[in-house]
Amino acid sequence: MANTHRLTTDQVIDLIKEETGTEMAIGTFRGYVTRGHAPAPVEKIGRTPLWKRSEIIEWAHNRPGQGARTDIPKRKRRTAQ
Repeated sequence: MANTHRLTTDQVIDLIKEETGTEMAIGTFRGYVTRGHAPAPVEKIGRTPLWKRSEIIEWAHNRPGQGARTDIPKRKRRTAQ
């Protein structure tokens, strides 16, 4: 019997879209996990990582990086003379 509170990577991607309306590629999510910017899997079945549903929902609504980047200085526009 499947645990509805544990999600595979595909299910995580679907849940993020359902909760936020934002599509995310699997590779993007895996990159976040690798860099520690997303929740780590709570368990594995074989080689399949599983995430806790409640952690993904909270992360999806509060994840960093949404919106404009603030770490890049803006260029000054040259005006015509």
